[in-house]
Amino acid sequence: MKRHLLSLITLTVVGVMSTQSFALEVDREVLPRVTVGGRVITTLDTYNWDSNTGKDDEINTEDSTIMMRFDKRMFEDGVAGTVVAFQEHEDKLLFNQLNAFYWNQDFQTRLGRTRLRNFLMEFPLIREDDDFLSYTHVGNASSNDEFDQKYADLLSFDWFVDKKVQSLGIWGGTRRNGEGVAAPAGLDSYGISYVYEQPEPYQYLKTIRHAGIALDAQKVTLGSGDEWMTAFIGGIEFNLNDNPLSNWSMRLQTIINEGVGTITSADIAHANANVTINRARAKSNSVVASIRYTKRPNLLTRWQTSLNLGYKDYSDVTDAEQWSIAPNVVYRLGQGVDLLGQAVYTDYGSGLGGGSDTTIQLGIAFSLEATYNDNIGERDSILNLEHGYIK
Repeated sequence: MKRHLLSLITLTVVGVMSTQSFALEVDREVLPRVTVGGRVITTLDTYNWDSNTGKDDEINTEDSTIMMRFDKRMFEDGVAGTVVAFQEHEDKLLFNQLNAFYWNQDFQTRLGRTRLRNFLMEFPLIREDDDFLSYTHVGNASSNDEFDQKYADLLSFDWFVDKKVQSLGIWGGTRRNGEGVAAPAGLDSYGISYVYEQPEPYQYLKTIRHAGIALDAQKVTLGSGDEWMTAFIGGIEFNLNDNPLSNWSMRLQTIINEGVGTITSADIAHANANVTINRARAKSNSVVASIRYTKRPNLLTRWQTSLNLGYKDYSDVTDAEQWSIAPNVVYRLGQGVDLLGQAVYTDYGSGLGGGSDTTIQLGIAFSLEATYNDNIGERDSILNLEHGYIK
């Protein structure tokens, strides 16, 4: 009897130990950090456009975005996760961010839909689209859609040379193509860049805040076959004084686009159905300059005013130049709640169809960012993934 009892106890102990050993092989559930962010921009827009006489006054909610990020710290090093974001575009809700990423102190990589790397500097404009998009971004030569000028499916890799301030970047991907437009299949876009950028705590203390150069290449389908179009981008942002409470700063960016194919005045005139595509394909040079004043009592931004200037010349077409001026003001009512006011005037040469456009925008914006289960620490705000009119 004692022998049977001893055997039963031994089997029970072995069974418990086996169960415990098996349990140790099961990964513990690690909840991700969850970040919810976004911005709702609502403006009353008044238009007086010669380039589009059918443009009516409206209440504009374009570019409003809701963003979600889920990420975890890895076993050895770094953080991996995903970003899912929706943006309103022409009364539709589209995925503007849908990507997976990994980063550590040395590099960052991202795969999926995200912002195109066809610009270097962000200018303090309320929106990217109707404001200065033709000056600040390399155009998509295969789509007339405004959304396709800003977003694409990309694989990007950035190496932080000194852990953050300097970075070398390379990317490749597929720009979205317009419906019914002859366009290359597969990967059609590549780029490389060098960027110098101060971390946010030092941006009011160092003279140069942000600078860089980049080369953007995209494949374009022409009647004779596919050809590559390249554009050079250079930009710099610097402080005009060293007072973070009352700061003056300036930004400059230039884009030199070598163009592709033969473009005529009729191709880039306002009335052409493919005017956006044709202007993207045309040989051009553009420059944008902005001077900004920011009032920050107690180091909290309360209001900002800026004057933005843009000029673009399509050098293969006679009298095909345009220029714009856009003064604006942002007043912060509370954290993330801003009153907005902006006017944009654009003048077109006769080679572009002539005339001028005037837009006046008055509105309000609400920005949010909330983080749950934060056990990681942050390199950048989720809001930095989208255009920001005030920083």
